[in-house]
Amino acid sequence: MTKLPEADAASGPDPTGAAWLAMTAEPTESAEPLRLAPLSSEQCLFVAGMLLSTAMGRSHPYGPPQSIAERLAVAAGRTAAMAAWLSGVSQIPAVRTASAGSAASAGPAGHGDAQLLTQFAAALVLPGDERSPAGCEGHGPSVEATVLREAVQLALAHVQLRHQFDRGVAEARLEAMRELAYGAGHEINNPLANIATRAQALLLEEADPERRRRLSTIVDQSFRARDMIGGLMLFARPPKPRREAADVGAMVAAVIESVRGQAAARGGRLEYSPPPVPQAVFVDRVQVEEAIRVIVVNALEAVAAGGRVVLHVTRRPPPEAGLCEVTVADDGRGMSFEAARRAFDPFYSGREAGRGAGLGLPKAWRLVESSGGTLVLDSRPGQGTRVSILLPQASGIESGPLSAEG
Repeated sequence: MTKLPEADAASGPDPTGAAWLAMTAEPTESAEPLRLAPLSSEQCLFVAGMLLSTAMGRSHPYGPPQSIAERLAVAAGRTAAMAAWLSGVSQIPAVRTASAGSAASAGPAGHGDAQLLTQFAAALVLPGDERSPAGCEGHGPSVEATVLREAVQLALAHVQLRHQFDRGVAEARLEAMRELAYGAGHEINNPLANIATRAQALLLEEADPERRRRLSTIVDQSFRARDMIGGLMLFARPPKPRREAADVGAMVAAVIESVRGQAAARGGRLEYSPPPVPQAVFVDRVQVEEAIRVIVVNALEAVAAGGRVVLHVTRRPPPEAGLCEVTVADDGRGMSFEAARRAFDPFYSGREAGRGAGLGLPKAWRLVESSGGTLVLDSRPGQGTRVSILLPQASGIESGPLSAEG
């Protein structure tokens, strides 16, 4: 049983209350009785209205549409029972990540709202329920409590439907983007190769310094465009991974060594403490190293002179056992919610025009995904950015002890 703060010191479960919240953060088989915190009729209607307006994407007297997590946080400010429950449920790893506000999973959007609503529905106790307190045997649920329960179910159904729709649209858009990228890449690469070849041939015979400078610019920009097309084609169809057991700590150390010069040139600081024992993952080492390198370079470009980029390697504890996490965190300017949501879209860049093609994170995601991993990005304006790279552990290979960090 997960112990949480008392909801209201002066009030215990009230048989005349509209509903109660079970004070447990996650399902348990413990024989210890549940602690219940009361919700009044007014609080039931308030929470019901907030959940429905948020699920439907409508405005609310307390502000514009937000996530379910943010709405529940507002409700928690109105009742100690909600505050205690939300404090406990936010300790569940999957819900904690989903409740981050600006967290974004690579690819189609995550489903944190559905996770929270499922937890809330399981915690809601009405008079007459099996978990309702003694003294309520003859009392059925009040109208307000029934409205709250039905509002939770409606909001959950709407959120799940919206998630399925968004996921379908995102996958269809991604597939169309892949086909366009691969086809356009082939068509554009041929004239680019001709331009670069002709310019190089003219450069060899040219004596005039000004013309040589212009021809050199043509060659350089042709190669730059070629590299962009190559990145786009890699996003569309990454090479088939050659997965093998690899020490992720050694991979991170190799990446740091390769970008140390860039960090020094930008005045940024790289910080990394290798794990005390090897952490083995089953990935394509070359591809995942390139993905980590891209993410670290992105982080270096986001920090000001003297800024920090911190790398860390841990094994994920249950319920995410079997995964090794590489985190890259910077203390840069961070991203807005919209920028974080679109961070994995090709050619989307939060930087000013001319600074990067916007292919870094999409490329990293595709390389990690091809090795069975995933990326999770957490960023807030003015608070920096944290990218978590979750990689499958190599089975049958000894790794270090679990870390509870996350």
